[in-house]
Amino acid sequence: MVVPPTKPPSLFTPTEWRVVEYLVRGLTPVEIAAELKRSIITTHRHLRYLRYKTHCPTRCPLPVLVHRLLTSFQATAPATDLPVPDLDPDEVRLLRALAEESTPLGRATATGLSPAAAASALNALLGKTGAANATQLVALAHSWKLLPNKQDRTGRNGAAQ
Repeated sequence: MVVPPTKPPSLFTPTEWRVVEYLVRGLTPVEIAAELKRSIITTHRHLRYLRYKTHCPTRCPLPVLVHRLLTSFQATAPATDLPVPDLDPDEVRLLRALAEESTPLGRATATGLSPAAAASALNALLGKTGAANATQLVALAHSWKLLPNKQDRTGRNGAAQ
């Protein structure tokens, strides 16, 4: 008797896949809730489950979650018409810290800047790249091949590097 091959179970529910899609596009939790026609509490619950299922720290910021989703091939980087920005090494370091570090202090330490200077540099980087927010910036950086596209090691905060 031949048993037909079975499809492996999906890591995410259909609603979680929609949340992933919205996250990669750079939507905020409030915007995702509006798109799903659900409460913000429900949206935060979906985000909590996504963090759990991708082994992200419990309260990791959305850019870290998006980076984890993209590096683990659970999501696809969005197509973009925005040109690849010409970033200097400090901007690339900041971009990588944004994707890998879960705290402002961690990002500051990784970039060698104070937390206030790192926040200011991030605002400048958002302006330079045309990204609406840090989450969208990380997704675009994957589209532009400015961030690694596979997990190769784990940082001290549990995020993929």
